[in-house]
Amino acid sequence: MKVLCAGSTVIMTECTSLQFVSPFAFEAMQKVDVVRLASLSDPELRLLLPCLVRMALCAPADQSQSWAQDKKLILRLLSGVEAVNSIVALLSVDFHALEQDASKEQQLRHKLGGGSGESILVSQLQHGLTLEFEHSDSPRRLRLVLSELLAIMNKVSESSGEFFFKSSELFESPVYLEEAADVLCILQAELPSLLPIVDVAEALLHVRNGAWFLCLLVANVPDSFNEETIKCSVCRGLIKNGERQDEESLGGRRRTDALRFLCKMNPSQALKVRGMVVEECHLPGLGVALTLDHTKNEASEDGVSDLVCFVSGLLLGTNAKVRTWFGTFIRNGQQSPIPTKELMQNGFELVERKRETSSSVLWQMRRQLLLELMGILPTVRSTRVVEEADMELEPNVSVYSGLKEEHVVKASALLRLYCALMGIAGLKYSII
Repeated sequence: MKVLCAGSTVIMTECTSLQFVSPFAFEAMQKVDVVRLASLSDPELRLLLPCLVRMALCAPADQSQSWAQDKKLILRLLSGVEAVNSIVALLSVDFHALEQDASKEQQLRHKLGGGSGESILVSQLQHGLTLEFEHSDSPRRLRLVLSELLAIMNKVSESSGEFFFKSSELFESPVYLEEAADVLCILQAELPSLLPIVDVAEALLHVRNGAWFLCLLVANVPDSFNEETIKCSVCRGLIKNGERQDEESLGGRRRTDALRFLCKMNPSQALKVRGMVVEECHLPGLGVALTLDHTKNEASEDGVSDLVCFVSGLLLGTNAKVRTWFGTFIRNGQQSPIPTKELMQNGFELVERKRETSSSVLWQMRRQLLLELMGILPTVRSTRVVEEADMELEPNVSVYSGLKEEHVVKASALLRLYCALMGIAGLKYSII
């Protein structure tokens, strides 16, 4: 099968019909605001059930009276939700025995090689993974997803950074996506040492709908978004493992899009994630994309935009490493798009890639800068100038009014930025 991908087209196409966790819902989960959670619609609440059910059933560390009342509200909120029963059944499984079998399977895979079809967690399948998942009870569903996830994680560890795409029925069937997400969230929560959330996030980049699964996983463990103190920052891990130039490969674009989805779910941390990008000198396209998202939400039109400040800081700052890294991004983005073919490993799909100019982050950045420039240019009016000498009518000429005073600072910043882009990063004029 061939998949045509231009920029972010593939991953966006995967997720267009899926509902993501809203910023309102994510903030409610972070703060454990039961009142706000109660105001969510049924589809929004459905995405957060794995965490809410665990909160309602597990013994809490907080023994205060206020939490006891909140727990009663959560139980009332969950009552009558049909999917809760299946999640309760998942939590009733012997996870100690499951972890032991998973450890044995990892040892077996390591001994026989990652491509081995041997599995201790799952016996010989009679049907495809989807049918097996449909007809299985809770313990077997956990084993099916865990075996598939461990296989991908093992492949990631052996790939030496080379990206691959794994076709998996469990992560692709639209009928069972929510059930598979429930299993994934419960597995990670109950087996954190076996399934570190950063490693799971890395594995999800390699499957279809991976960004959606990743957002649900993080929403059900909201502290993992960028919590440095417990060393499980999903964003930090994805950026640290990312490509230096993200628009040059399918893996880089998928990583960038997944992180962008995470930041849309938690927009208050988007600029902090951008700071991680610059700190690690990885994924420059993500840094620009997050800045463009922030620029669109800015209220002020007269001040210097965040995009101008961000790019100027990268190119005119004192850090030579950052300057070289971002300059490479600018130069690479102007190269003529050449159709290439990427062969995915392990029987994975053959992908034809042709970067379209209008889909690149660099093109979007240039377009935004041009719009800002046009917004402050002096107005133009056409007039007919009368010569006093012979009173003859001259042809129409254009007369420019002066630059508005409130636009002088912004114009100077744009001029300075364009000089830096052309002089340091080698930006060439082109028609947008």
